Order: sequence, then C-alpha cells, then structure tokens
Amino acid sequence: MNEFVKSLHHVGLPTADMDATLAFYQSFGAKIAYEKKDEFEGRPIRVVLLNFAGMLIECYERPATEKCVGAIDHLAFEVERVEEMYALCKEKGYRFMADCAQQIGESTYWPEGARWFIVYGPNEEKIEFCREG
Repeated sequence: MNEFVKSLHHVGLPTADMDATLAFYQSFGAKIAYEKKDEFEGRPIRVVLLNFAGMLIECYERPATEKCVGAIDHLAFEVERVEEMYALCKEKGYRFMADCAQQIGESTYWPEGARWFIVYGPNEEKIEFCREG
C-alpha cells in the first residue's frame, strides 16, 4: 500500500462555531487557504481550509460536535491512484464508512473537487484516502 500514499493531506475538523475555530487557529498563524459555502443534510454550511504551518486543516460546520479529546474527525492521506487504493482496501476486507462502502465519494469541499473514501482503523479512527481534482 505504501506505493499509493504520497503524504498526509489534511486533518478534518468539524465545528459548531466556525468563527471561534478560525480565530483560535489564526491566533497561531494559520491562514485561510480556501473558503466556500456548501450544504450538509439540506442545510447551508461553511467550509474553510486553513494552512497551518504547511498542514491543511479542513474545518466544516456541523450542528453538533463531540467536544472531547480526540474530536478530530479524520486523518486524510493523499494518494496517486485512488481507484487502486480503494480496490486494495476492499480486497483486504477493511470496513468502509457507509457513504463510500459501494463507491468512491466525490467532495465539493475542495477548490477542484476531490475523490475520496474512508476506512475505519482498529480503534474506530477514520482514515481517508483522497485525490484532488
């Protein structure tokens, strides 16, 4: 699998208070790399990508969040060939998130869009594999 993964791509951070989240990370020097309006469960949301010391934090609004240690939603790794990685994870019998159990997902959160899927790790952590564009 290592031949498919290029790098850590982003950390997904759901937030019920986007302004407080942005203020907090910007106080440490994070810069807004991209911002857009989107939709979740039929409601408008904001999505903001922060560049924080060269790492991307994908902040997206949710009506409620866990607000506990470990509340980061997922780790995402950039891959060259998302279709091959998907097939390999299926072959290995990994458990997929319901949204992408049958096919690779399409995201509108990124400027050029992204193709992605999520598998669960042994501790119920969500690991995303994605390809922009």
